[in-house]
Order: sequence, then C-alpha cells, then structure tokens
Amino acid sequence: MPRPGVIVWEALRNVFSKKATIDYPFEEGVKPLVGLRGAHILYIDLCTGCRACQRACPPLAIEMVPSDLTKTGKRPVINLGQCIFCGLCEDACRYDALFLTDYIELSAFQQKEMIIYENEPPKGTKTSEGEEKPKEEDS
Repeated sequence: MPRPGVIVWEALRNVFSKKATIDYPFEEGVKPLVGLRGAHILYIDLCTGCRACQRACPPLAIEMVPSDLTKTGKRPVINLGQCIFCGLCEDACRYDALFLTDYIELSAFQQKEMIIYENEPPKGTKTSEGEEKPKEEDS
C-alpha cells in the first residue's frame, strides 16, 4: 500500500499537468482518418432499386421499401444500428448511388433514430467533385 505522501505528491503533479482528454463536443475532437467508413449517403436520382445493396449486406441492415422515385418502385432504407460499415453495399452498387461518408458521430437516444432514409430522401445530383448539389426547383 502506497504511503500518503506518495499519493499527495501524485495528486499535485497531475493537477498541473496537461489534460489527457478533450471537452467533447465543446472542443474540436480527433479528425477521422482518410478512408474511414461512416454514415451512408444515398443519391436517389441514381438509384434504380435493383436490390444489389440489400443482397450484399451481411447483417441485413438494408431493407427495400416501396417508392415512386426509382425504376423498380423500391428504394433502400438503412438501419445504422445494425450496420457493420463493411462497405459491401457501396461496392455492390453499380450505379454509384450509395456511398459511405466519413461522418462517424452516430449516436441516438432511440433505435428508430438510427434508421436513415425512412422517409423519402432528398433529391440531389452528384457534382463532378462528388459533392451533393440540391436540384433546383422549376418555377
């Protein structure tokens, strides 16, 4: 058992040393590494509803639901709570409609908040840089 003098010395030494943690989310945290797989982004304009992403998903985190936005009348709904972020759905999509982003701050109080594109996803087109650009509405 350490002597009380050693404990007091360690406590005083640690009071004046640099903090080992950050005050997240108030301070900027660690940036994700390049190539890290996070939340999905779906370009519904490019999606045909072919179900390739659903068939490629090992944990069955992608479900196809009826939609008027695709050729086949189905579109993917992704449950991030079940997803293992393997990237197989992204590889399986031959129309480049589904991508994994580097957004990794995925937390929710309820499980239903982890389901993305449950409602109709916003329409958008991909620009040459890979960024999503909202479609302009016709007036």
